[in-house]
Amino acid sequence: MSLTRNLLGMAFASADLLAEVDENGRIVLALGAAPDGVDTESLKGRLLADLFTAASGVDVAEALASRTQGRTTLPVQMQWGDARIRNADLKLFGMPELAPHCSCAIIYRSAAVLAAAEVAEGPPPPLVDGDGLIQKVLTAFEGLSVQQRSVLSFTFVDLPGVESHTAGPDGKALMAALCKLLQSASWNGASAARLSEERYALLGQPPAVDDLGEDLERLLEEHGAEVTPRTLLAPVPPAADPLPTLRALRMALDGFLKKGADGEPQLTFAAALMRTMKDGERLRAVIRERAFDLHYQPIVDLGTGAVHHFEALTRFSQNASPARAVRMAEELALVTDLDLGVVEKAVRKMKSPGGGLLRIAVNASGASLGSDTYVQAVLSMTEGQTDLRRRLMIEVTETATLNDMAAAERRLKTLRAAGIQICIDDFGAGSASFDYLRSLSVDVVKIDGLFVRGLGEEGRERTLIRHLVELCDDLDIATIAEMVETEDVAEALRGLGVKYAQGYLYGRPEKEPRTRTGQMSARRAGVMEGWG
Repeated sequence: MSLTRNLLGMAFASADLLAEVDENGRIVLALGAAPDGVDTESLKGRLLADLFTAASGVDVAEALASRTQGRTTLPVQMQWGDARIRNADLKLFGMPELAPHCSCAIIYRSAAVLAAAEVAEGPPPPLVDGDGLIQKVLTAFEGLSVQQRSVLSFTFVDLPGVESHTAGPDGKALMAALCKLLQSASWNGASAARLSEERYALLGQPPAVDDLGEDLERLLEEHGAEVTPRTLLAPVPPAADPLPTLRALRMALDGFLKKGADGEPQLTFAAALMRTMKDGERLRAVIRERAFDLHYQPIVDLGTGAVHHFEALTRFSQNASPARAVRMAEELALVTDLDLGVVEKAVRKMKSPGGGLLRIAVNASGASLGSDTYVQAVLSMTEGQTDLRRRLMIEVTETATLNDMAAAERRLKTLRAAGIQICIDDFGAGSASFDYLRSLSVDVVKIDGLFVRGLGEEGRERTLIRHLVELCDDLDIATIAEMVETEDVAEALRGLGVKYAQGYLYGRPEKEPRTRTGQMSARRAGVMEGWG
């Protein structure tokens, strides 16, 4: 037996198909077992990249173009004409004596879209939920080129009535087969999700899901389930810059999955994504041009009824929801610029004629406190203006995520050292309330309105607020109660020792700060008190 034959036998022991390609990426020699009955002789002259799905073809072409001596291995998905997708591993090997040709070995793994009988074998990979699908999408999207992203789509799968067939041992077998089939058609075999009892979704390439409807019908029929599946594709826009698209994609998909969709989900999702991207660009322009307004809501001293300071609240166009706009700014990484725009406008208001006594609180997101940029910008805006700094308060939303508490504390200390007051907003609304109180140096705690509104009745709210006030007094921290709407609640807060109050009882947010409220006596009208 010749050495050549020995080497060939060893090569086939570790690979299914061997090929040699020229400097243009065309196959000049092919040996071995081509899948689906394809004659290896017919592969000669074809581009190696054409044997794969669009996304894998791009990977193969790039690997061939950048190959050097040595080995390159990459996972691929093969597709031979109209045959089904097959997962495989491709190994490229360059030898000096073969240059510029390159040797290839292909090892088949499994068909990406399997026959129903094959699908039913073995335990199914778990399906994620809607949030898990978003993370799968983000992970896949970040590592792909524009060309690779251009061939990805969402496939929504509706199985009306399938829930009635999923009970008992037979139902479990059906679900196992269904899960495995959906995963096998998804991107990297793990990007399928169960959105509800009868709706599924997956991220994948159109070639991999072209036969999905037929495979589902066959699988359901074999399990005796009288269900007519419906599969609908929603293309994902590739975009040259993946980051803004990624963020818009997450926001649109999150809203789509939580809201649910009737009718044509691919049209609904495509419309939701397009709308989110357009809204994001408009918001980016609004923030850049500072084309938003501030409205001011008074915070009063419960003991005297005098206005103590104002909270600056962002307002966009007349019909725009501030909450949605702020959330979009957070999702699209625009919120720090928005926060700084609010500070700019608040500082301008305090420096305007007649604004020399105004004290204004502005909100800062967790993202803004996640870097030194925000702090340095605020200090730069107020440099050399000691009095103005003393009239500025920054509210840290308790529900905001501070990934590095120690770094946030360092930044807040820098602001406090400059004379700017710090407030924990919405205290009690999240799970990190006492972590914030323990870890951050603050001057004020604002009690979330959910606790305040319950004061009209006997309940735990009174006990909770009383103990919080006692704790804050011991720490030399002032307290503000949100959402005070009746005099009965205001009186209860006075009895519990809360110092300040904010709510419709004293005034709604207005374009101009009003120092006179409906609850102030004539003697105190127009009075502004200091922070102390």
